[in-house]
Amino acid sequence: MKIYELKPITSQKSFYGKAVVQVDDDGNETLYSYGTPIIKKLWDGWTATTGKHIKAFSGLNKAAFIGIE
Repeated sequence: MKIYELKPITSQKSFYGKAVVQVDDDGNETLYSYGTPIIKKLWDGWTATTGKHIKAFSGLNKAAFIGIE
């Protein structure tokens, strides 16, 4: 497992340690904000049904969900 600090995509310099990403041994990434798990980015081998579940939950299709960096 590894942990890294999330970098802003705007002109903001840093989140000052308040947003970190934990990567587990399977490559799944979990965003933590202020120590609270917010969203998990899973491997991209899911089924069409799982993709429908993700779309219903987050409003993102598979390409958009994978594109979250």
